[in-house]
Amino acid sequence: MFGFSRLGPIDITCDAPSYKVVQACRRVGLQEPEDVRWCRLSEHGPVTHGWRGLFHSETWKRLLKPQPAHEKGCRCGGRLPDLDRVTFTFTTGHEATYLIGQCGRCRTVFWDET
Repeated sequence: MFGFSRLGPIDITCDAPSYKVVQACRRVGLQEPEDVRWCRLSEHGPVTHGWRGLFHSETWKRLLKPQPAHEKGCRCGGRLPDLDRVTFTFTTGHEATYLIGQCGRCRTVFWDET
């Protein structure tokens, strides 16, 4: 029998935005955002961060016509949801804009920063 001390550290990766954003997603129509799986789309496709991202065609496609970035669909077998552009304003005045959609079958939230 193994003791807990022999298991070693466990790496945990969180694929969701800040908890304040997750909580606020209830107000934009997501169902149970605190209790479902979150999947960041840029982790599975081209990453376009920083000013160089402005020159990437995927950035403009996502901004002008939000749509699923992948054809393979959700892990549950459902199709990926359409993504809505949502801007959150924090009490500090800082704004953050995300593309967000929720699977109609398993309620997984697909998201990415714009």
